[in-house]
Amino acid sequence: MSNNSVIPSNRIKQALKSGQSVVGTMIAEIRQPSVVQLLANAGFDFVIIDNEHGAFNIETIADLARMAVYVGVTPFVRVPDLAYPYIAQSLDAGAQGIMAPRISTAQQVREVVEMMKYPPLGRRGSALSRGYTRFKGGPVVETMARVNEETMLIVQVETRGAIDNIEEIVAVPGVDVTLIGPNDLSIALDVPDQQDHPDMRAAIQKMIAACQRQGVYPAIHINDLKLAAHWARQGMRLVSSGAEIGLLVRGGLEVTKTIGEAMGRSA
Repeated sequence: MSNNSVIPSNRIKQALKSGQSVVGTMIAEIRQPSVVQLLANAGFDFVIIDNEHGAFNIETIADLARMAVYVGVTPFVRVPDLAYPYIAQSLDAGAQGIMAPRISTAQQVREVVEMMKYPPLGRRGSALSRGYTRFKGGPVVETMARVNEETMLIVQVETRGAIDNIEEIVAVPGVDVTLIGPNDLSIALDVPDQQDHPDMRAAIQKMIAACQRQGVYPAIHINDLKLAAHWARQGMRLVSSGAEIGLLVRGGLEVTKTIGEAMGRSA
């Protein structure tokens, strides 16, 4: 394909193919696009724009995603539902990947792939000169093929069904990443908030092994940094932790605690 394609390269996909592992975080609340520049300055490789639990509309998603691509951070959008408008609009706006929540079966994944990919791989409708093309036109067939190649699908593994059906899920063509959501998964496995429980460890190891057999990249989003580091050592290729709001509070607490102690303030 042409080197001057209107489709920007997916930096995360390139990094993973070259054997690197990558670090990310979520954007859950702050709408100002400059937050993505700040996260880039902090060294993050990717961001997950949380449209499942975050309060974002499509205009905000577009602003955040385009800024992310501009500053060299790969933007993914976690959609609120496995529905065509959420998936297609996010991609048209500039997202370079979709995170699909609450997956339980391979059939759900196949349906998401169909909504994400252009023909002949799927049924996504084509419209050039949009955010994902940097508002440029181009040859339709070549552009569709390039988008199919660059766009990533992250399947969130957070249900008992996803663990039970993990072999079938990772075998679906078009799945790039499966990502453990430990909070919901712990609830589904009847060990709520026990993210280091033996049942959780067994489920996560099962997913990693299935990914390794199929050439899919295993991932996790977890707030506990010690557990994040543990799973990075166990083979997770994408590790995400926290969100911009937690990072802001954590940094602020360090300032107020340090200065407050010097002032003699009690905790």
